[in-house]
Amino acid sequence: MAKYDSADVGFMLLGSYSMLGAVSKIEDTVELKLNETPSLGQADESYWSSGARKTEVTQDGWFDDDAGSVHEAFVGLSDVSLPMTIAPHGNTINGTAVGTVCDIYQSVQRVGYTVQLSVGDVTKANGKYGIYYGKKDGRIVAPLATRSTAGNTDAADARCSSSQPAGSDGGAAVLHITELTGTPTNCTVTLRHSTDGTTYTDKQAFSAFTPTNVADGIASQYIALTGQINQYVSAGWAYTGGTAPTVTFAVAVYVAPAP
Repeated sequence: MAKYDSADVGFMLLGSYSMLGAVSKIEDTVELKLNETPSLGQADESYWSSGARKTEVTQDGWFDDDAGSVHEAFVGLSDVSLPMTIAPHGNTINGTAVGTVCDIYQSVQRVGYTVQLSVGDVTKANGKYGIYYGKKDGRIVAPLATRSTAGNTDAADARCSSSQPAGSDGGAAVLHITELTGTPTNCTVTLRHSTDGTTYTDKQAFSAFTPTNVADGIASQYIALTGQINQYVSAGWAYTGGTAPTVTFAVAVYVAPAP
């Protein structure tokens, strides 16, 4: 079980929603599912386990009711499952060391929301998330920030491992776009990688997103990666159409251990 205080968390993103409250506590719990297997007359408990685990995230605190906030994300408990990423150690790329750790959840369902008190435009509440496919230990590739011109994070020297992950068996990448301006405009973000931190090539492009996707709260994507992921990782982004477009987004990557 891990507990994160919102003051220490760089970002908590569910789809396009920013889930950090003014003051809140975030807690994740992993439970191994067991089935009882006692025989007739057996005095002591016995269990059988398939190895399946249940991951659950809960959050409680004070939240505002702005567009794209916790309150908007939970009201009505949409049945749309979205990827979620939590950066418990800050919204940064950690220079030449292994990149800043974050938690990546492939598919998250909002399953509970209890409003306890509302004062003005702030609400005291708690929310509950159902987690599909567990949690993966990721690294921040692009911190949550607003970009106004096409570019990349190649120079940030982000590393997804402390050494070249020879034989790495794929992994995953996740993108969250929280704001995109310009009409019409779309933005395409691409995961990039390098063996030496100098020469980068494209590894995987995300889908193109539009302002409508962001307004709907769904401008995010989790992609399963295959094959080698090199030691250094970055993100590149470019726009199509629009006048003076800007995009606010974050990217994280998970590298599977070598088999």
